Amino acid sequence: MDISQFYTFSSKLSSSTIQVHAQGLSSNKDIDGRYDEHRLIQGVYEGIAFPVAFKQEYGKKLEDMLDTGWPGLFLISYRMKIILEQNELTGWKTFTVKVLDKRGHEIENYHGLSILGRCGPVDYSKSEIIEKRIVPQGPLGKYYKGFPVGLDKWDESDFFLPDKNFGTIVTQKVMELFKKNKITNTIFRNLAEIEISVFDVR
Repeated sequence: MDISQFYTFSSKLSSSTIQVHAQGLSSNKDIDGRYDEHRLIQGVYEGIAFPVAFKQEYGKKLEDMLDTGWPGLFLISYRMKIILEQNELTGWKTFTVKVLDKRGHEIENYHGLSILGRCGPVDYSKSEIIEKRIVPQGPLGKYYKGFPVGLDKWDESDFFLPDKNFGTIVTQKVMELFKKNKITNTIFRNLAEIEISVFDVR
């Protein structure tokens, strides 16, 4: 088992797709340093009132996955939820939401997505360090190639979060299923091909 068999999972961040923002969540961190949005991603619901309200901020097109303005937190369509259930994918659950458009009319058939699967932390010491130029004649920059999540502690869920990280990782099964069913506004990046500037890693 190696990272080339796994993918990051996120939206395309298209400006034409409707983006919604949560209403009424706490702006304070909990004792673990998490905002309510972080806890929704992780499926930790104590103290959160449901349905969670979201309101349209911009965009016009409804897709299978909607951004919320918070990295890693997404709403999914009823169609996408059914596909996940029918194919018995693991490591996720949904929470109830109420979605309103700009005029205050309800947008139906969406659910919040939480990720329950877990693995060990990202360890960049296991990445290859490469040098590359972003622009011709520009300076050489150093990059980590590969996003080495802790698969030694992976719980074998199809959807999972690395320790202390809110970016969802998925199995190849998920990626292939989404492409087969043409689930919209989703993008996958193979973990082995990801390049991150050394200066961007704390």
